[in-house]
Amino acid sequence: MRISKLSACFGLSVLLAASCLFAGQAAKPTNTEASAKSFVQSFYTWYLSKGPRGKEKSSDDALKLKRSAFDTELYRELKEDSDASAKNKDEIVGLDFDPFEDSQDPCSRYVAGKVTAKGDGYLVEVFGICEGKKNKTPDVTPEVSFKDGKWVFVNFHYANDGKKDDLLNILKALREGRAKKPALDSSTTD
Repeated sequence: MRISKLSACFGLSVLLAASCLFAGQAAKPTNTEASAKSFVQSFYTWYLSKGPRGKEKSSDDALKLKRSAFDTELYRELKEDSDASAKNKDEIVGLDFDPFEDSQDPCSRYVAGKVTAKGDGYLVEVFGICEGKKNKTPDVTPEVSFKDGKWVFVNFHYANDGKKDDLLNILKALREGRAKKPALDSSTTD
């Protein structure tokens, strides 16, 4: 049986188009725990490195420079909180701590530790190293998920004084608090 040139070209075109579609989709890493841990560690290494002006990066820098490291919902909530804080310089209306370190006084280094599966993603414990000593308990536990061919942060979990909380819940409470706060009427401030 002979195949016409037209049929061969059509078949080859379909095969090429299909391969291009699948080539653009990155497969989930085979060792997902190690890959998730590596993603988290690389973010913290970058985050604590000095910028061009000799200062450490802020959460705002992370939003600007590492946008793709954050899930859409987490990015949107962090950006809204940052924008609200920028508009209210005289009053704390947003986060009053670094959400990636869970601290106002960060350690000099952070290391990724134990990785635990959670749903479609992982929780990666992150320990601060202060004055050369690794903290006994995790300072923060980022939650990561593999989406659109890359790892992204979907939340950050905290355990302070026996209480558990997470960044998305804190940001939601802050947003709701700002919404309830009455706008200052300029006519009553004279």
